[in-house]
Amino acid sequence: MGRGRPKIYLTAEEKLLANRAKSKRSYYKNKLSVCARTATPEVSQTAAPPAYKPTGRPRLYRTPEEKAAANCAKSKCSYNKCKIAISARKAVRYRAETRRRPSLFKGSRREPPPNDDPVTVAGWMKIVSKTSAEFNARTRGSPQSYLEDLCQNYMVSHRKDKLADACIHLEGFRNVTTHCLNGILQLAGVGKELGVVQTLGRAVGEVLAWLEDVMCSVMCGYSEVMDMHRTRQLMYQSP
Repeated sequence: MGRGRPKIYLTAEEKLLANRAKSKRSYYKNKLSVCARTATPEVSQTAAPPAYKPTGRPRLYRTPEEKAAANCAKSKCSYNKCKIAISARKAVRYRAETRRRPSLFKGSRREPPPNDDPVTVAGWMKIVSKTSAEFNARTRGSPQSYLEDLCQNYMVSHRKDKLADACIHLEGFRNVTTHCLNGILQLAGVGKELGVVQTLGRAVGEVLAWLEDVMCSVMCGYSEVMDMHRTRQLMYQSP
C-alpha cells in the first residue's frame, strides 16, 4: 500500500475540469456581492469633473520674496517683544568695550587667568572668600539699600552711568563665581564647599536680576522709573 494521499485525478484533463467546476460553483455562490462591488455608477455627460483636492500642508508662500518678508515680520515682532532687555544688555556691553578706564576693567575682569587655576579646593575657596568680601563691600551688606541708592542717584542726576557700571561689576562677580563652582565640582564634587559657592552665586544672581529690572525701566524712560519706584513695583522693592 503506497504512502500519502490517494490521487483524486488520474489525468491533467480531469484536474482542469474539476477546477473549472469549483470556480463556477464559487462564482454563482457569491454572484450578488461580486456584482455589487464591480458595479460603477453612471456618470452624467454634462456633470462637472470632481474638484482636485491637493494633499499635504497648504503652501503659505508662493515666492521666495513672500517668505523673506514673512521672516522679517516675525523677527521684528520678536524684537519688539524683547526690545527693552536687548537694549539694556547692549548698553552694558557698549560701556564695557568703549570706556577704557582701569578701574572699570579691574572690576569687570575678576576671573583668574586660564593657566593659573587653583589645583586644590583650598585655592578655589580662597578665591570664593575674596569674591564674597568684594561683593559684600560693594553692596554694603544690604542689596536693597544698594539698589535704592543707585535708583536715587539716577532719579536725581538723570544719568545711568552708575547703573551700567554696577551691572558690569556684578557680571564680573557672577563670572568668577561660576568659574569657581565648576572648579570645585571637578575636584571635590558635591559638598559643603560647593554649597558655599552656590549660596554666593544665588546672592549675586538675585542682585543682578534686580539691577537688570531697573535697567529695563530706565530704557522705558525717566517717568517710567519714577512711577515704578513710587508705586514700589520694582523687583528689589517687593518683600
